[in-house]
Amino acid sequence: MRRAVWFALGAAVAVVVVVKGAQLLRRATPEGVREQVADASADLGQRATTFVKTLTSAMAEREAELRSALGIDGADATERPVAAPARRAAS
Repeated sequence: MRRAVWFALGAAVAVVVVVKGAQLLRRATPEGVREQVADASADLGQRATTFVKTLTSAMAEREAELRSALGIDGADATERPVAAPARRAAS
């Protein structure tokens, strides 16, 4: 009975090692590396898009808070003061 248990345990470990080894070998092939790079770039693109959306909404929210605190209404939002040209020092 003990031998059967140890035999079954050894067979199970062997199967796990072979399957994990095949997965690792697959990841090391050029096609597997290509898939990993494609997945990483897609994830990076998704993260960048989420970052830009979050940043844009936070900027709009903060601008609204500042306008409210300064008493600037929304009609003046299109009128921005023109900065004076920079002066150069005399040489």
